[in-house]
Amino acid sequence: MHLDPMPTDLRCSVCGRSVDDAGYLSATERDAGYRPSPDDAVCGACGFNEVGMTGCAPDLDDVGGDGDVLLYLERTDAGFDVVSVKR
Repeated sequence: MHLDPMPTDLRCSVCGRSVDDAGYLSATERDAGYRPSPDDAVCGACGFNEVGMTGCAPDLDDVGGDGDVLLYLERTDAGFDVVSVKR
């Protein structure tokens, strides 16, 4: 599944930096893909160190937002790829 619409840039809601490599994003699952909530993005570093339990990937409740899934994303040349999904 893919992001629809594909965000061109994501900023971490914790530290304010651009998500340049990997991060977490709340989204709503649809038949054709995931509708992202870009305001709820969390970079990989903050996801492991600031949000949820230290040293563990966050859960959807830790990130917040109105989505029903938490996506782990990796940055690619074309945008972002969905690596895994937490429900």
